[in-house]
This record gives sequence, C-alpha cells and structure tokens, in this order.
Amino acid sequence: MIGRNRVVITGVGVLAANGIGKDAFWSSLLAGESGIGPITLFDASDLPCRIAGEISDFNPQKYFTPQQKAKRMGRFTQLALVAFEEAVKDSGLSIEFLRNVKNLPITMGVSTTAMDLRALPPTSYSAVTGIPNAASSTIAYTYGLNAQIQTISNGCASSLDAVTAGFNAISSGKSDVVITGGSDSTISEYVYQCLCKSRKVSTLNDDPKHACRPFDFNRDGGVAAEGAGIIVLESLDHARSRAARVYCEMLAFGQCIDPAGSAEGAGLEGSMRLAVENAGILNSSVDFISAHGPGDQFM
Repeated sequence: MIGRNRVVITGVGVLAANGIGKDAFWSSLLAGESGIGPITLFDASDLPCRIAGEISDFNPQKYFTPQQKAKRMGRFTQLALVAFEEAVKDSGLSIEFLRNVKNLPITMGVSTTAMDLRALPPTSYSAVTGIPNAASSTIAYTYGLNAQIQTISNGCASSLDAVTAGFNAISSGKSDVVITGGSDSTISEYVYQCLCKSRKVSTLNDDPKHACRPFDFNRDGGVAAEGAGIIVLESLDHARSRAARVYCEMLAFGQCIDPAGSAEGAGLEGSMRLAVENAGILNSSVDFISAHGPGDQFM
C-alpha cells in the first residue's frame, strides 16, 4: 500500500428489519433478534411464501417534509436518504462541509430498482424516480452537493462493490471523503411471484423468526428483506486532521465470479484469496468471515 492513501470508516447509517439506526441494529444483532415477519406491503395471501424482512416501523412522514415529496420517491430512495443522514451525523461531518467538497463521490449499490413504484400506475415522475440511480442522485440534489454519482448493480454484491469503488477513490487520492453503501426495497408482488416460481424462498410462514437459516441442514430457502446501509469513508490523514472517531481501516478487497465450469463457490474462494493477498496479511490473521448465505435448498 506504499504511495496510496489509507482508507477508514468514520460514519455508519443503517435501516434494517431488525433495527433503525446503528445502535438499535447492533443491539438486535447481539441479541440474535430476527426482523422477519408476515408481509404487509402487499397482499401475499395466495403465495407460497408470505414472509419477509420488512422495516415495519419506518414511517416516511417522520423523516420527510411535504416539500420533499416523499410519496414520489421509491421506498429504496427513502431508506437511502435516511441512512445517509444517519451516516453523516455519525461521522461528525456536516452537510455544509460536504457541500464544499468538490466532486464528492457518492457511490451506491442497488440490486434492482423501485419495484414499489413499478407496481403503481405510471406518472409524470415515476420514470425518473423509479430508476436505479434515483437513490444516489436524490441524495445529491436534496442536499445540494457538488457530487459525482455512481450506481452499481451486481446482484447481491452490489453494495460491497460500491464500497470498493469508494475505497479506490480514496486510496488513489481522488477524494478524501466518499459516501457509499447500498439500498434496496424489493418486497413487491411481482418480485415475490418470481421468487416463489424459482423455489428459492422459505415457506416457513408459521414460524417466520426461524425461517432464515442458511446453514441449517433443514433449510428450505431464503427470505427477502429490505434495508439501507451507508458509510462515510475517509482517508486516514483527513480523519486524523479533524480528530474523527475511526471504526476500522479497510485494507483491501477481492472480486471474482464463479468461472464457467468451476465448482460452486469457486469465485467466492477466489475473491477471499485476492483480498488476503492484496491486504498483505496471512490467512491466520483473519478473525471473522461474514458469509453470504442465501439459504438455498439442496438441489
């Protein structure tokens, strides 16, 4: 990493089915609390899977003024805006400071688009507010930021890939501050019809709290959920110059798909090997692995 800026995380904003705000979210994780429950965002009574990770206590009117026209935003954009505010506040930076950052990188990951708006009759604004880059552009325009926005859509890895883009912007010296993360809200009738037809989702409707069990021998599928997670990345020098609290340092990353004809998980193994190699550490130095476990059944 000689000659490259060190990258640290100084702010965290999160909205999830098991907690709004990083403190509530972290507490629920430590307590092993599940946010899975019956679907309320649409009528799922005729579907095999009727459960999801909804942010049931999220009320847009609590966060947005009438002038901000929350009803015109896709739900994933609403979640992103709130997570952005939480992350900036947590970092100790101010909106005014961010307005003075030239070409502030805002890099967001989304797996799809505003599926809730797609389920409604078309309007004069839904063609714009329903596209994938609506989250990053709405953040920039709402707060008057002189930003360069980027939206990455790589399925389940979208948000992680967005973070790596932010990492590159700082480590290369292009910026000292980056807003990055992801937001998704795909709990809609169309999406669930697709998931049910693919037989990739759990049907443990009578016990939703135990439906998400990716490493259980008796797992019967995954559970879809909505949420947003945004972080503030800074160069270490910039963070130190303002005596910011630093959560951790991001050393490196690796990216790789499963090559054609390879065993399942080969890309995952390859990306982890690359990450360790690029970080310049030993495998024995790794203390924790956060696994991507969709919970698919045995085929």
